[in-house]
Amino acid sequence: MTNGVLETEALGVERMSEHIRDWADLVERSAEPNGFLEPGFALPAARHFPAKSRPVFVVVWKRVGAQGARRLVALFPIAAPGFSFGAATARGWLHKQAALATPLLDRDCAEEAAAALLDWFAGNRRAGAVLIPRTPMSGPVFAAFTRAARATGRDWRVLDRHERAALLAGGDPEEVWTRTSSRKALSEMRRRRRRLEETGELKRVIYSTPADIPRATEDFLALEASGWKAERGALLGHPSLATFVRSATRLLAREGKIRIHSLELAGKPIAMGVVIESGGRAYFWKIAYDESLRAQAPGVQLVYALTETQSERADIALTDSCAIPGHVMIERCWPDRLVVCDLMVQAKTDGVTQFAEAHAKEVWRRRLREAAKTAYHRLLNRKAR
Repeated sequence: MTNGVLETEALGVERMSEHIRDWADLVERSAEPNGFLEPGFALPAARHFPAKSRPVFVVVWKRVGAQGARRLVALFPIAAPGFSFGAATARGWLHKQAALATPLLDRDCAEEAAAALLDWFAGNRRAGAVLIPRTPMSGPVFAAFTRAARATGRDWRVLDRHERAALLAGGDPEEVWTRTSSRKALSEMRRRRRRLEETGELKRVIYSTPADIPRATEDFLALEASGWKAERGALLGHPSLATFVRSATRLLAREGKIRIHSLELAGKPIAMGVVIESGGRAYFWKIAYDESLRAQAPGVQLVYALTETQSERADIALTDSCAIPGHVMIERCWPDRLVVCDLMVQAKTDGVTQFAEAHAKEVWRRRLREAAKTAYHRLLNRKAR
């Protein structure tokens, strides 16, 4: 599809892999970063997850220069179509290993690129709406899509607005810590740290080079699998997920976009955190700790060490916790908040009825899902009594 100097098309995983350089260039020019749409993360996920979970990459190209060379100005992976009865919704690709689904838009033409994406979806006769999951409400991508919607008479709605913990750069770690906790809690954490130091040398290590990341990744996978997650979803227990993590961490390391923070006691990791970096933001993606040392709170010790490190980083404006809303541990540690939502936009300019139907159906679907979750947890609690 062509819209003036813009061309929009949908590409499969292998076709998208042919445009790695264009993709990486767009990452550097994007209006808003998304570490989970780094090529080194998204392509391994698309390749190693089940085939039915693979996305379609909707991309927008812009003709530039006298020769008409193409520049990638938008990238929006969508879930493989699974349309059911009624008005359908085209959904941004959001899997369990990603904390954001914010599309990549060129900062120099963000609204124009957003409009081109909406126009492409309008061409799909069965799409009544476009759903952009988990995108920051205060960010330029949210603004670009809502402005593009207003300019073309499209409606839009916000679903599942929530906050999650984040860490802004430049703060004093102690002051940051005590904004949501107390001096007493900080003293208690340090007391526990001393208990750890009494049993051996305790040190912080940050792995970031292509040579170090593979070994650190294996240490992380083993540490995660040694705890409660062994029975409830440890990555090492799922071969496809473990392969994805190994591939993604290796590729991100080549680009200098990943760090694995490790708290080590007598040379052995007792807590580890995987942090992805992209466009001046960091994403605290994964954490694991030695549960035999729970009394000394190794996970909290790691978070404090990470707070100290990230507070000193002049090149990182914000560290996203990637945590679920209300996560007790991280919200007591990091006082700042990132407001995230699902943005639903009308696809066709003349599709008011279709959009209303799609929106109502989506609200109903989410209520049904929450009711099912509530019933499931009630059943588990009864069995546990």
